[in-house]
Amino acid sequence: MQDKTKGNPTNFKVGSNLSSLFEKAKEHNHLNALIKEQFSEQFKGLNLCFLGSQDVTLLAINSSIAFRAEKQKIKLLSLIKQIEGLSNIKSITIKVDKKNY
Repeated sequence: MQDKTKGNPTNFKVGSNLSSLFEKAKEHNHLNALIKEQFSEQFKGLNLCFLGSQDVTLLAINSSIAFRAEKQKIKLLSLIKQIEGLSNIKSITIKVDKKNY
């Protein structure tokens, strides 16, 4: 019989490496959702890719959205700074998701 506790993330001990990865993933997903709420319709194809201490990397689903985002980085930065916990962000990098091509 298969051990069902291996596939259930709620069974991992707090403080373990895997548990901390799950916590980081939850935080990343939460921040991505907050960022998407802030963006207007023209930036709906942007997703949070990386969050550093003072920089954010956003992943665009196509080059058109990446181009528009590059032209309006100052506006995007001000929107991101309005989110609680991201007020210290100083720069944004926009990249295109190559998997879509």
